[in-house]
Amino acid sequence: MSECGNLDIFLVVDRSGSRLRGLVIKNMENTPEQGEKIFSILKKYDLNIFSYLASSVVKKKISTYVCVELPERELEYDKIAAELRNATGAEEVFWKDYPIPGFAHQPFFPITCFSRRGFFFLGHVLRGSFEGIRKRLGASIAKVLLYHMGRMGGLNRAEEAKRERPDLTLKQLMMRFLLAGYAFGQYIGELTEWSENGTIVIRTKRNWESEFLDKRYNEPQCHFTRGFLEGFLSGLFNKEFTSRETKCECMGDEYCEFVFEVRK
Repeated sequence: MSECGNLDIFLVVDRSGSRLRGLVIKNMENTPEQGEKIFSILKKYDLNIFSYLASSVVKKKISTYVCVELPERELEYDKIAAELRNATGAEEVFWKDYPIPGFAHQPFFPITCFSRRGFFFLGHVLRGSFEGIRKRLGASIAKVLLYHMGRMGGLNRAEEAKRERPDLTLKQLMMRFLLAGYAFGQYIGELTEWSENGTIVIRTKRNWESEFLDKRYNEPQCHFTRGFLEGFLSGLFNKEFTSRETKCECMGDEYCEFVFEVRK
C-alpha cells in the first residue's frame, strides 16, 4: 500500500484580506501546450497562482479556471484577458470577482468522479451524525443500521458500475470502485487478495469512518464501510457475500482490513 499525502488542489481558497481574483478561460482546444501559454502570461504580470482547475478533459475543448493573487501594482486586466484569448484561441476569457476579499471558490458544479456526482460534508458534521446515531439508538443498533445503510448503497453502486462499463472484468470494476473511493476522499484502498470463487481481502488506510473515532476501541468500528464493500461485491458477482473486519484503525492498527467470502 503506497503512502499518499494531501493533494493541495483547492476547491475553496481562504486567504482572508488577500486580493484574489478568478480567471475563466472558456472553450479552448485541449492541447498539451495550452497550460504553458497560460502560466507564462500570468507569470509575466506577477500573478501568483493559487489553484488551476479544468472541466472534463476527455472533450476536444475544455474550460479552465484559475484563482490568482493580484500584485500590488495596478494591471490592465482587460488587456491580460485579451492576450490570453489570442494565445489559447479560447472562445471567451473573463475575470471573476469575489464578494469577500480573500475567499474564493471554484465554479464547476457539481464535482464528479467517473461521471458520478460527489458532495462534501465537513468532518464535524459527519462526526456529529455518527455520534448522534450511537447515542440515540445504542451502539448495537447503530452497528446494524450503519452496516445495512452501507450495504444497500454498495448494491446500487455495483449495478450502476456494470451498466457504465460492461467491457470491464469483475476485478477491473473492483479496482475502479476503489479508485473512485480514493478520488472522493473515502479511503486509500488496496485489493490484497482476489479469488472469484474464494476469499477477497481489501485494506483501507485513512478510512473516513475510522478517522472520526478515537483509537480507543477493542473491536472494529467501520460498519458502514464493511457493508458498502460487501454490498458492492454481492452486486458485482450476483452472489451473497459474508464479511468481517479483522483489523481496524480504531483499534490502533495500521489499516482497516476486510475479508469477504461467498455465503455457503
